[in-house]
Order: sequence, then C-alpha cells, then structure tokens
Amino acid sequence: MNNAKRLLYNTLLLTASAFIMRTVLVSFNVYLSNKIGAEGIGLFQLISSVYGMSITFSVAGIRLATMRLVADSLALGYRNQRQIMKRGIFYAFLCGCITGFIVFIFADFISVKWIGNIDAHSALRILSISLPFVSASAALNGYFTSESKILRYTFVQLLEQVVKIAISVICLKNAESDMGSSCAAIVKGICVGEIFSMSMSYTLYRLASKKEKERQTKGIWRGLLRIALPDALGSEMRSILSTTEHMLIPRGLKKSGSSSDGAIATYGVIHGMSLPIVLYPSALLSSLSGLLVPEISAHHISGNTNRINYMIHRVLHLTLLFAIGTAGIMYFCADTLSLAFYKSEESGFYIRVLAPLIPVMYCDMSVDGMLKGLDQQVQYMKYNIIDAFSCVVLVYFLVPKMSVKGYIFVIFFSEILNFTLSFHRLTKVAQVEIDIFKDLTAPTMCILISCFVMKFLCRLFFSGNMPKLEAGIIVTACALVYIMLLRVFKAVDNEEIQWIKNTLKIKKVRQKPH
Repeated sequence: MNNAKRLLYNTLLLTASAFIMRTVLVSFNVYLSNKIGAEGIGLFQLISSVYGMSITFSVAGIRLATMRLVADSLALGYRNQRQIMKRGIFYAFLCGCITGFIVFIFADFISVKWIGNIDAHSALRILSISLPFVSASAALNGYFTSESKILRYTFVQLLEQVVKIAISVICLKNAESDMGSSCAAIVKGICVGEIFSMSMSYTLYRLASKKEKERQTKGIWRGLLRIALPDALGSEMRSILSTTEHMLIPRGLKKSGSSSDGAIATYGVIHGMSLPIVLYPSALLSSLSGLLVPEISAHHISGNTNRINYMIHRVLHLTLLFAIGTAGIMYFCADTLSLAFYKSEESGFYIRVLAPLIPVMYCDMSVDGMLKGLDQQVQYMKYNIIDAFSCVVLVYFLVPKMSVKGYIFVIFFSEILNFTLSFHRLTKVAQVEIDIFKDLTAPTMCILISCFVMKFLCRLFFSGNMPKLEAGIIVTACALVYIMLLRVFKAVDNEEIQWIKNTLKIKKVRQKPH
C-alpha cells in the first residue's frame, strides 16, 4: 500500500471510529444533562478540566515522542521499535504514578481552592488512580499510529467508550442525588475504562511487535527526552493556564451578577453542551492531524520537501472546504441541532455564536499536526503558552465586567491568536499556498446558497415536531447540495478528483469489445 493510500485509509478509519465515539459521547452528554442538569454538568466540566491538566502532566509529551521516534526509525531502516517502546512506557507510567499520587493527596485542597466545591474531592481521588494507565496508553497510541496499525487500536478505543459509559450509567443509577455523588459515579466508569484500554492496548502491542535483531539502540533516551520534554513543557504550561482560566470563569460570572448555581450552569451549557456539538465534526481533522505527524516527519527526515509542500497544500484546501461548510450548517441549523440533541434551544444560541469560529478552529488542528511533523514542537510550545496566558488575563479582567459576552470574546481571541501564530510559523518552514477563490470565496458562496435554499424548504415542509429526524435530513441535504455546488464553482477541480481516485486506486472498468 503506497503512502498516500495508507494515509487516506487510516484517516477514514480513524475518522469513522472518532465519529462513532463522539456520537456516543454526545449522546452520553445528553443523558447526563437530563440526569444531573446544567449545574451538575458544570461541576463535572470543572472536574474534567482538572483531570485534563493531570493527564497532560502524566502523559508528559510521550505520545508525540514515541510517534516521532518510531516513524523516524522506520524511515531510516532501524529495527529498534521495541527498545523505544520499553523506555517510552516506563517514562509514561512513572510520570502517571507521580501525578496520580499528587492529585490523590491534594484532592480536598483542589476541590475547595480551585473548583470551589468540596463535593468534587471523591471524583478527583477516583480519577487519580487512572492516570498511570492513561499515560501508558498514550505511549502505545504513538506506536500504533506510526506503525499504521490503526484497526486494532481503534477497536480498543471503541470498547473503552462502551466500558466507560456502561459502568458510569450503572454507578449513576445507584448513586445519591447530590452533585458530588453523581460526579463520583460518572468518573468510576472513566477510571475502569482507562485501565481496560491500557490492558488491551498493551496486549495488542505485545502481539504486534516483532522480535527482530535490532541495529541501533544508542541515544534513544536522549531522542525521547528531546521530543517529549519541550512538548510536555508547552502542554503543561498551557494546561495549567487553561485550567486556571476554566476555574476563573464561574467566579467571574458570579462577580458579574450571576448566582453561584447560575454561573456553573452557564459554564455547563457552553462547555458541556454547545462546544461538543461545534467540535463534533472535527473528528475528521483530529484523526488527520494525528496521522500527519508521522507521515510528514518521515518525509522531513528524508528531505522530501516537494512531497511535504504538496501534502500541506492538499490538506489545507480540504480542511477549509470542510470547515466552511460545517460553519454554515452549524450557524443556520443551531436551534434545530439544539432541539435534536437536548430537547431545548438553550445551547442553540451559543452554537450559532461559535459557528463563525469553526474555520479557524479546524484549520488550527491541521496546522498543529503539520508543525509537529516538521519538528517545530518548541515553537508550538511557545505559541500555546502565549495563547493560554493571554486567555487567563482576559478572563480575569473581562468576564466580571462583561459576563458571558466577555468569555465569548476570550474564546474568539484565543483561537484566532493561536491559529495566526501557528500558521505564520508554518509559512516560515514550508511553502504554503492559499487560493482565495477556491479556498475561501467559492466554499463560502456555496454553503450560503445551500443553507438559504434548505432554510426556505424547511419552512414549507417541516413543522418542528420531529427535531431529530428534521435535523438529520436538513444537515444531510445541506451537505449534499454544498458538495455539488463546490463542483459547479470548481472549488474541487478535475486534477483533485483524479488525485483522490489515484489514492483510492479507482479505475474505470473497460468493456471488452464484442
């Protein structure tokens, strides 16, 4: 299988699994919002923010390090993957144990001083147990991605989500009605799921790794730390600042005049209900971004600049087409989507407000993957720290004065700043081409026409009594019309169609002469 076909195949596979997992998670969020309410969702999101920071410290850059080292090893013809993974898993598990111990000991302090709710301490202690397993899984994730052994690992991830949700639902049914007990019940499923996932992943790794004679084992620790530590430092600094930002949001909302419960509920609507819908289609790009790292890294090691520039051009073009189309659909169908998922229009307002930001958010995902593949993790670290620090300052000063409007402004500022810095760096290390008409103007016109037509037809044929069915029909129809219009406006040309056909090896069947 050639590189292009393998990349496309793995992207489609990861995208399919990511969409399945996100569908399951969004459905689970709907279940949780009905079960524990917006206030409970808000507390759970705050706990998740602390947990996310803990994961960043536990992982400590190991996923990128194992991914890059294994990809570079394969590109150079070395057979030292098992030595890389031994060191990577040890490093990851050690970092996870240290971080888990700290979270467990200081759970009460974090609950009171950071989250502002002592009810969170039980959930934090339960989550701390999972951290060594999460970090080890991250190391294995890097290995499977670089080795292109995606199918088996994808299956493990799907099973992990099933285990998490099943255990959480069972525990939630038997939990007390207070928010602390509910959150503790939910995270029990998360903890069991992570342990299960790591066990399955390690078993698959042992079965997949080949016991061949290894040619080069020196310098692995140096190479691993050279990649992991800058990525870890940047991720950890950003995670600290991001968590600080999230802790400041409910406090800022309370200072602006909201009640304590109302502030947490508003935070829950934005982060627990609206953003999951906005980011749901990005499963395609997150999968592609992860796969771009080893692919571009291999070409970077071999000095294949032309291939790198070609990949960057194609990925940015397709990302913009996808992101602009998604933004238009989200904007015009916000209320319908909110009704379909949550049976209320409460999150629809925020979905519509955030929709214009989607092209920036989605392109940033692709650019991040390209920079990591081009060995730009140090610069990437600097940009993350600048972005996160700016957000903390803005949240601290703006949210108490401007309430939710101030926080929405911070989200826009953060995403635009991060993308601008990353994209500027990409133009310095690679040749980047943007066609204003094909990449921006044409897709914008296409999605506007598509959505206006569908909006008009909806008023004639839909009554709003079946929001789920109507949302499915509207989104699908808008997407199909959008794709057809892209061809009409030649935003996708014949050369691009031929490239896709060649990648998929689609050939016309020639009829035999009679």
